[in-house]
Amino acid sequence: MSQPNPTSVDSLMELVRETMALTGAQRPEMARDDAPVLRDDALRAERFYLVGLIGGKEVGKSALVNALVGQPITEQTSHGPGTQQAIAYAHQDQLDPLRELLEQEVPGQYRLVPHAIESLRQQVLVDLPDIDSHWQQHVEVTRRMLRHMLFPIWVQSVEKYADQQPREMLKKVSAGNAPDNFLFVLNKADQVVAREGPAAAEELREDYARRLANVLSLHATPRVWLVSAAQPQGFDLPELRQTLSRQKSQQAVNQSVRRAGRQRGLTVLDWLDHQDLPGRLKRMERLEVDAQEQVADRLGRIVLEEAVPSILEDPAHRMALVDECQQRRMKRWPIVGIVHTVLSPVVGAWRRRLAISQQQGLSGPEALVGQYLHEGGRDLSSAVQTTFAHLQQSAPAIGELYRHHKLWESAWADASVADLRRSLAAVVQRQRQVLADRVGARDNVIAAFLRSILTWGALLWFPIVQPVLEAVLHDWQDGSVTHVGLLVVRILGVTFLLQNASFLLLWFFVLWAYIRWDTQRKVDKQLQRLRNAAEADPSTNLTAAAAGWLTGLTEPIHQAQNRLGRLMERITHFRDSLAA
Repeated sequence: MSQPNPTSVDSLMELVRETMALTGAQRPEMARDDAPVLRDDALRAERFYLVGLIGGKEVGKSALVNALVGQPITEQTSHGPGTQQAIAYAHQDQLDPLRELLEQEVPGQYRLVPHAIESLRQQVLVDLPDIDSHWQQHVEVTRRMLRHMLFPIWVQSVEKYADQQPREMLKKVSAGNAPDNFLFVLNKADQVVAREGPAAAEELREDYARRLANVLSLHATPRVWLVSAAQPQGFDLPELRQTLSRQKSQQAVNQSVRRAGRQRGLTVLDWLDHQDLPGRLKRMERLEVDAQEQVADRLGRIVLEEAVPSILEDPAHRMALVDECQQRRMKRWPIVGIVHTVLSPVVGAWRRRLAISQQQGLSGPEALVGQYLHEGGRDLSSAVQTTFAHLQQSAPAIGELYRHHKLWESAWADASVADLRRSLAAVVQRQRQVLADRVGARDNVIAAFLRSILTWGALLWFPIVQPVLEAVLHDWQDGSVTHVGLLVVRILGVTFLLQNASFLLLWFFVLWAYIRWDTQRKVDKQLQRLRNAAEADPSTNLTAAAAGWLTGLTEPIHQAQNRLGRLMERITHFRDSLAA
């Protein structure tokens, strides 16, 4: 499978879009839809490549085209609108694919001039409208065709080579194409020679080369072809014609394609460097640390040091856990469960006497959590607003990072606190479920047998089995069973039954009290485990849930920092691929 091209438009635009999203930077000129920058299909150059003459009005471009071709393929004008369409001089076998391209880019604004020169089968020479035309439609044709022009011939005249507008266009075009692929032509040299002599023409050539080097940021001045369309056999025109009369080899074209792709990558890389991503990353790291410190200081104290410990120590919460666990255990204790049902109203009255509000843990996790989050008139939502308003004032980047989660506004702060309340309530509910499952879980057969002995066994043993057995054993020695019969009658009497009922009630109350004490002991042990963040399941850890909420408040900063770090890694790989 072929590897993706790091200098393709899609790859470059992905880096540009992500950088713009993270930094708010303006789109680079070469990334604009109408930028005259080579497209990916131009960098393939599989069937043919374009050589285009680009220049301003009255630079002699059309005359030069005719001189290069050796026949009049375009009309020469010194006034009026000038060249109005793209005129393509191409091999007849390339007309169909070339027409398809032109219809896509400049529909109805082109003319094809076929030839049968075999040595120019892959080369298409194109004359384009003036880049400084007053007709915007003409300029648009040139801009569109420049997106497919691998080998531009930049034509200027001796009178206009210092004009600003062509220079700006050249800068835009060179952002996506290597200067080595350009030919720079200075036309109408005969006029300078006629006025000032050959030395003046050479001086203009050197001055133009220096200007080009400055515009293109070159270390050395490029070659400038000094020509005169009016004198086809003079100056550098014969050599230029000879250069363009032979198509480039596929190897040379591929090398030019690689140079153009690398230039496009270097342009994007230069734009990326101007965004100062390392500096932004350092500032983002400092911002995250500052935000975490402020959140911990202003909000962590309220939530972690006050609210969460109060919820964990809440007596109503503990009693609710004990009640749930004991309710489950009592279902497995015969008779003791009846005592529990009878005593439940008494226990409820005792709690009310101790002024434990039924609006706390006993009424539900939401009420329990809500009470301690807002205890003593505490307004957590206002604290959130104040914290992030201060952060926004000290770091303007906060406004962009939190544009979809404006915690300095009351509605967003209220929603965030509501999320915390629901999260903590879910943990409290989970705690009750887990503790009820652990403490009230079914035990083994031996424990079930012991429960039967302590309940049904006691009910039979004390009032009936033990007295009868004692009498039988006593009378067995005397050889008489009369006493046993009298004992049975007495056992079934009202007085004896009432005496034993009092004892049994005391017995089963003691069992109930022991079970409740044991349940409270087990619940306290489990709560202690839940308070231990190192051992507790995060879903049952209030401290972990609250810490997660606090961390989530600064998550947009953390995510932006991570995205910046990953983007810088990709840019590093991109830079290495260009250097390879």
